[in-house]
Amino acid sequence: MGKVLLILAAVLVVMGILGAVFGGGDKKDDKPAAAAATTTATTTQITTTRPPTTSAAPSSTTPPVAAAPTTTQAPASRPAVPASDPRCAPANETLVALVESGFSASGLSLINGTVIDSGPYTFLGGTTVDTTGKMKNRSDVWVISNGAVYSSTGGARNTTTWPKASATPLKIYPGDEIVQALDTCVVNLTR
Repeated sequence: MGKVLLILAAVLVVMGILGAVFGGGDKKDDKPAAAAATTTATTTQITTTRPPTTSAAPSSTTPPVAAAPTTTQAPASRPAVPASDPRCAPANETLVALVESGFSASGLSLINGTVIDSGPYTFLGGTTVDTTGKMKNRSDVWVISNGAVYSSTGGARNTTTWPKASATPLKIYPGDEIVQALDTCVVNLTR
């Protein structure tokens, strides 16, 4: 009888974990997809108590004993990987070499060169690595306009001598939609 109750309690714990992980069908608690992408992973503790057990021994007057609570941690959820923008395309070597010519430290180069062309501008992103292939910056973004290179993201500004894209004449900031889309494409290539 004790083994049956133990198995029953284990099944209830597993069902509770699965219910917590896969959630209920209550649609009013659903959040927009954008909020889900920015949610951090959490760990939930689930506690269950097994029902008291009794024994039908005729000569015993011992009261029934309640089983101790069982605590199990539900697995943490992984954040969703953002999808790459369909506008992203591989960068040609000439553009990559142009951007690399502005590196302020010797031995740095770009891998995963990716571009988005938008009107008069070409946005170029890549992963900055040293001579051993060790990653320095997962994703940097530059803007090319009429053959002139401008650094957009913080890593691009810190590792190259190119002027800031946020200054005049471009006024393209790191939060620009195209800069962010290109950054996501490069990060996805570098995972």
